[in-house]
Amino acid sequence: MRNTSFLHIGDEDLWMMLLKGDKQALSVIYKRNYELLLNFGLKIVPDEELVKDCIQDVFVKIGSSKRLSATEHVRAYLLTSLKNRLADTLAALPRSEQLDERHFQMEVEDEEIATLFKNNDKDILLSRKLIAAYNELPSNQRMAIYLRYVRSLSYKEIAAMMHINPQSSMNLVSRALTSLRKRLSADEFMLLLVLLNCKL
Repeated sequence: MRNTSFLHIGDEDLWMMLLKGDKQALSVIYKRNYELLLNFGLKIVPDEELVKDCIQDVFVKIGSSKRLSATEHVRAYLLTSLKNRLADTLAALPRSEQLDERHFQMEVEDEEIATLFKNNDKDILLSRKLIAAYNELPSNQRMAIYLRYVRSLSYKEIAAMMHINPQSSMNLVSRALTSLRKRLSADEFMLLLVLLNCKL
């Protein structure tokens, strides 16, 4: 059976097929979520080869596990697994930083900003202000904003990913947005969301 037959099957149903021994379902889950996992991993550690290796490790472990259980939130499960694998890998490296200190900094080079704003000095200065406002949020709020607005995860998925309840995930996003709105004008706030989508 070819992967095209899986196109209209949701991740949760594919996961159930995997639990019943269908390894092709795992291949479809991998292809469907690879970009999400790569972008997410690069927000934690800016080492593409390391992130790719850890993604591979996650799927090898899933494929060989005899203790997989059903999940309603496949994307959250995969993101959590990758975060844990990266944490284990970084912990084994000398002088590794704690993941919570690294989460989701918005690092944009001046050249990238200039490309976004066509060398308009006023806009470049504004973009730096927006990036600074985002980076001043607590790590868990940056993560919640990233997952919600850049990766389009539901509040239930964010809750599963962050090991909190859905109401807490909604509150976390709400607090982050409130904090940003206090620091920025309405136009600046909307521009920040554009920047997040462009660069994260």
